[in-house]
Amino acid sequence: MDEKREALVLVEDGDWETVIVALRALGPVTQLLPPRLALVALPADPRMQAPELPGTAWYEDDLPQRVYDRLSEQEQLFVNAWKVRRTPKQRPGNHLTWDAPGRIPPDWPRSDRP
Repeated sequence: MDEKREALVLVEDGDWETVIVALRALGPVTQLLPPRLALVALPADPRMQAPELPGTAWYEDDLPQRVYDRLSEQEQLFVNAWKVRRTPKQRPGNHLTWDAPGRIPPDWPRSDRP
């Protein structure tokens, strides 16, 4: 399974519209919070670095606390959601068959439904 890479892009200096056009030319923009934040999908190859785009800062791993503290409450919420989404999921029944030991099979369709 390919590792999904996503970068948080902070528009620090520059025109939001111009930056977004440039980001979309580089790759898929998955989420936006105008006028300063965007999430951009990156190639799965970890050797490939995030592109440099004037007026932006790219964060792939985490946001430094000093940068986070300068964000608005709404921007902090956006960043928090990005962080939570990146944490590994705990799914104990994932990839098991429906009748695996210790699992309850799904309900049969009710016959009284139209």
